[in-house]
Amino acid sequence: MTSGGDSSLLRRYNQAAVLRALHTSAAAGLTLTELVRATEVARATVENALAGLVAQNLAAEVVPDANAPRQVGRPAKRYRFHAAAARVLGLDVGVHKVLAVVADLSGTVLGVRRTAVSPELSPEHRIAAARALGHRALRGAGEGPLRAVGVGTTGIVGADHTVTISSQLPGWAGTDLAAVFQEGLGAPVVAGNDSKLAALGERWRGSARTMRDVVYVHVGRRISTGIVLGGTVLHGTHGAAGEIGRLPGSGWHGAHERLLARWGTPEALFAAVRAHDTSAVTALDTFTADLVQGIAPVVLTVDPEAVVIGGGLSRAGDLLFDPLRARLSEVCLFPVAVVGSELGDEAVAHGAVRLALDTVEERLFGVVD
Repeated sequence: MTSGGDSSLLRRYNQAAVLRALHTSAAAGLTLTELVRATEVARATVENALAGLVAQNLAAEVVPDANAPRQVGRPAKRYRFHAAAARVLGLDVGVHKVLAVVADLSGTVLGVRRTAVSPELSPEHRIAAARALGHRALRGAGEGPLRAVGVGTTGIVGADHTVTISSQLPGWAGTDLAAVFQEGLGAPVVAGNDSKLAALGERWRGSARTMRDVVYVHVGRRISTGIVLGGTVLHGTHGAAGEIGRLPGSGWHGAHERLLARWGTPEALFAAVRAHDTSAVTALDTFTADLVQGIAPVVLTVDPEAVVIGGGLSRAGDLLFDPLRARLSEVCLFPVAVVGSELGDEAVAHGAVRLALDTVEERLFGVVD
């Protein structure tokens, strides 16, 4: 005999199976027969699961295209995952900016907002600015409840979503990101290091979307890495995986300042390199050598398909990538592709969206007794 509790659990399992099938289907949706085949569940059970999902606004009947050719007989009803039923928010809470990206449950971007902030801003005011920007982005991105928030920020972020170490922002260490943003935004919060989330963003919808093993390197005012292995971000025990820049021997300490010591801005330096200024070429070559001191050990350790370069200096393109490729080929066992970020300074926020979606999908497609 099946108890009431067992019956409820079985119903949730069946609904999760049907919802997974709808989520992975094309926009045209699936018929009842196709759902039975996809889930290997009895037709009556699929019908009951669909009724429950429609009632929860997670599934919807596909409205036939009025301009499509008319079929003989009554066409079978089709159902689709209702991605517009709710929204997720991704926040990049940085040193110089806050960026917010709102997406529906399929990951389709509904809105992007940004604001500049000062490095000297107090933690309280930085959090307030990020909350306010999140609310603005949500107001401009349609209707639907907020299901989850992903937050990416500088520093080491532990599994409990608390910043444990931060060298870039005064007073930022100790910030419980889940607590402060759930309080202000009213939804569950997941958080991580910005470079790790940038790697996730590039793996999801950027220049590494066809790859499973990737090293992301942020090259700007600071240099940092994020690693994706098997399609999953490598966090490590303390959230500190890939923090190569902590090693003085990495060559990353002061590399940006040394590069721009004479020219002041990356644009001026790269213009000088294009004009074949010998000192500029030498400076860039030295900088590339510094980069390789940190990148090569990571490449030799994880053997990635590609190294994705993000950050402000990635705009140099092949002026930076070509010497970097050449130096890596000298010290690594196998050639590794070096490519530029496709998401630019939105990579962290998109990774935060993906992190939030993972959390939502785990709840939608998983069953907790």
